Amino acid sequence: MQLSEFSQTGNLLTLVVRAPIDKRRFRAICRDMDQAVPALGTVRIVIVMRHYPTFNSAEDFLDDLRFLRLYEHAIEAVAVVCDRSWKDSLVGLFSLFSGIRMDFFSMDQPDALTAWAQGA
Repeated sequence: MQLSEFSQTGNLLTLVVRAPIDKRRFRAICRDMDQAVPALGTVRIVIVMRHYPTFNSAEDFLDDLRFLRLYEHAIEAVAVVCDRSWKDSLVGLFSLFSGIRMDFFSMDQPDALTAWAQGA
């Protein structure tokens, strides 16, 4: 399976976000998910969010993750890896209101992320 926006290892999909997800990238992400879900069934997603100038509000965060709501039926869990620890509260809120299990990891927690990715 050839995905344009995600890297894939088994049913683990990784997406790196370095800028706001514009309409073009949103459509590409959705095409990837439309391809991955039938092929893989339930997926786990790691989203690595590097800080960028407009990434400073809850609205920006929710806007960048809006694709998750479309595929929540096929998402087992999501890990958000971010270089700003205060985003942890946004991950918690998104998880609470979306019903998607989400966990936050800071960039300096690679071992914890690896354990999460392995299902621990």
